Amino acid sequence: MEHYKKMQCWVILKKMIEGRDGWALKHPLDLKVLEGLSKSNCLENKYELKANMGLKDIEAKLGFYSTPDEFADDVRLVFSHGLLYTWKDDVHKAAKRLSDTFENRWKSLKEEWTLEERRVKKINKRKRESLCPKPDRGQDQTLSKLLKEKATCWLLSKKGA
Repeated sequence: MEHYKKMQCWVILKKMIEGRDGWALKHPLDLKVLEGLSKSNCLENKYELKANMGLKDIEAKLGFYSTPDEFADDVRLVFSHGLLYTWKDDVHKAAKRLSDTFENRWKSLKEEWTLEERRVKKINKRKRESLCPKPDRGQDQTLSKLLKEKATCWLLSKKGA
C-alpha cells in the first residue's frame, strides 16, 4: 500500500479510536459474548468470530496491509462484531455511528485516490509525449527514419515509466 494511503487510513483509524465512541471497539470484544449473540441472531459465521479484533489491533497491523481494501475489510469486521449486540446496547449504537462515519469518509477517500491516480497518469502521458515529438508532416521522411524515432521514443518512455 502506498505510504500516503497508509497515512490516511491511520488518520481515520486514530480519529475513531480517540473519538467519543472509540471506547466500544478499541479492544476486541468478549468472544464468549459474541458467540452467544451470534447464536441468538442465528448467525453461523464462526470464521469471523475467531478473527476477533479491535481498532487497536488494526492500528498495529497497518504496516502489513497490501491494499487499502484489506484495511477497510478489517475495520468493517470490527463494526460487524459490535453490531451483533442488541440495538439498545451502547456498543451497538457506537458501532453503528462509527460505521456510518467510516463509510462516508472511506467513500470520499476512494474518490480522492481515483482522482489522484488519473492526475498522475495524465502527467506521465504528457511527459512521454514531450519526449516523443510528432514528426513534421510537411517533411519527406523515409520509413527507416520514422521507425528509428519511434523506437527511441518507446525506449525513453519505458525509462521514464
